[in-house]
Amino acid sequence: MTSAKRVLKTFDVTSMVTGNMIGSGIFLLAGYAAAPISSDITLILAWIGGGIMALIGAFCIAELSTRFPETGGDFLYIHKVYGPFPAFLYGWMSLVIFETGSIAVLALFSAKYTQQFFPASEALSIPMLASVIVLVLSGIHCLKVEVGSRFQSILTIIKIFGIFLMVSLLFGGESSSNVSSSIQQSSNSFLGFSRALTPIFFAYTGWNVAGYIGGEIHNPRKTLPLALIGGTLITTIIYIIVNLSLLKSVGLEGIQGQEMAPLIALKAVGGDRWIQLLSVLIFISVSSSLSITIQTAGARVIQSMGEQGVFFKFTAKTNKKFKTPVNAILIQAFWAIVLMYTLNIENLVDSATVVMIMFSALSISTLLKVDRSNDGREIYRIPFFPLVPSAYIISAIFISWGVINFHLSQGSILPIWGLAFLIFGTVVYFIWKRWIWHE
Repeated sequence: MTSAKRVLKTFDVTSMVTGNMIGSGIFLLAGYAAAPISSDITLILAWIGGGIMALIGAFCIAELSTRFPETGGDFLYIHKVYGPFPAFLYGWMSLVIFETGSIAVLALFSAKYTQQFFPASEALSIPMLASVIVLVLSGIHCLKVEVGSRFQSILTIIKIFGIFLMVSLLFGGESSSNVSSSIQQSSNSFLGFSRALTPIFFAYTGWNVAGYIGGEIHNPRKTLPLALIGGTLITTIIYIIVNLSLLKSVGLEGIQGQEMAPLIALKAVGGDRWIQLLSVLIFISVSSSLSITIQTAGARVIQSMGEQGVFFKFTAKTNKKFKTPVNAILIQAFWAIVLMYTLNIENLVDSATVVMIMFSALSISTLLKVDRSNDGREIYRIPFFPLVPSAYIISAIFISWGVINFHLSQGSILPIWGLAFLIFGTVVYFIWKRWIWHE
């Protein structure tokens, strides 16, 4: 195994955290988050709640990533504390649902916004165009880690400019829209709030992204806590401001259930002449998040699984010249493309989120098992232990309960679909353990 070089510094890693979170959510899922909500204040509280949960998670991952400052993230923490079976299931579900599902969601939205500013691209279907985008970005991240990280920093700066431009237009304009919504809110406000937290949690996904590339970060014991906590705080503030601007321009009913809420809001305030530019900036923002996800979480988990001997060893190999896990990146790209053709965006979000959040809770629960009695100065220690990790675990159960109850009330088999993948992964693990590990 070729060891990774520690080349990423605080600005690069903070850009990854902030860039991944912003691009994966606010432009895409504001409408989905608003759909089950009955009032403006409840929506803002839901986004604040999601930010608090992400911040709690960031504190926990900051400690875990300084305890285990190698490549692999959640997979690594689970493997070291709970052993190979739970770690394999995490890696398996990462590969088949939540990381590749996240890539599929972001790629599909990237394709939708591409068609907004580049009409010629309509010659390709949305999934086909999304597949091209995934393959291009995967190719970029098969190059040097430094190339990918500098690329990310540039995209993050561009996307923050786009957000401030959009917010200034929405706050400065007068809405001329009388939009009404046909979305039916849940009669159970508690369930509706929990349901809203599903796309919101997906939007905040990224606060743990730096932990996946711990082995490539310079001075991880200092850099990781700054990047994780600082990036999450920045993102939470930006999300709240953006939602306030959307509510001011078209109101709650104007964005409920809308896939392209920012463009609808701009049209409502007479910002049609800015739509082309904002479509480009939103595309850059979403593609930035997609790029970071391709570079970090899924591929690095697959790589780490190969390194730990719980998956094919060729997935652990890095390119001799570029030091990147090319095999893992290509496997990830292939399965993400498969998901694009099999599930719609809303089901992708729900299936990815409910599995993601439960395994993130499992990962954070490792803090309750590690020995903290002999910690040195190099390890970041979260405040208010064990209340902080316990609060995250309880929140994760609450959100997952909301998703599962919603789908069961609709007669949907989506929760069973996720459970089936988990059972299949269990079978794969024991077959692997019996006939492959001991060869």
